[in-house]
Amino acid sequence: MTISTALPQLIAERLAELLAESGVNGLQGVEVLRLVRAVNSAYDSLLTDTMRNGPVTPPRWRILLRLWLEEQMGCSTVNPTHLSRTQQVSKNTISEHLRGLEEAGLIERELDRADRRQFKIRLTEQGRAVVQSCTPGHVQRLNDLIACLTPLESEQLIGLLGKLHNALQRESTYPAQLGKN
Repeated sequence: MTISTALPQLIAERLAELLAESGVNGLQGVEVLRLVRAVNSAYDSLLTDTMRNGPVTPPRWRILLRLWLEEQMGCSTVNPTHLSRTQQVSKNTISEHLRGLEEAGLIERELDRADRRQFKIRLTEQGRAVVQSCTPGHVQRLNDLIACLTPLESEQLIGLLGKLHNALQRESTYPAQLGKN
C-alpha cells in the first residue's frame, strides 16, 4: 500500500473516529457532497475542453440556451437578476458574461421602460443561430459522458439526485435560487 492510497483511508478513519466521539455515525453525507462536487468539476472540465474551439464557453452557452428557452415560452426579454438566479451565479458574474455575449453580438441589452435602472436582455439572430447549431452537439456530448451507465441506472441516478435536490430545497434558506433552471 502506498502513501497516496493509504492517506484517504487513514483520513476517513480518523474523521470517523472524531465523529463517533460526538455521536455522529457514518460519512454518507460527506461522501455524497464530495462525489457531487467531483462530478461537477469533471463535467465542467470536460465541457470546457469540448467547447474550447466553439463560439462560447459552457457558462455562456447555458445563458444563451436559457434566453432561447425563455423566448420559446413567450418571454422575449429577461432581466439579469433572473439570469443570475437561474444560472446560480453572482450578479457580478452574470454581468461579465452578458458583457462578453453582447460584445460578440449574441445578445442585446435595452433599458427597461418601466424601470430605467434595469436592463432587459434578448437574443440576437446570431445568438439564436449559436444555440441552434451548438445545442445538439453539446447535449449529445452530455449523453455520451453517461454512457457508462445503463438506461435504468441513468433513470435511477436522475431520480435519486432529484430527490436529494428537493430535500435540500426544503432545508435551504434560499429556495427560490435552487431548482429554477
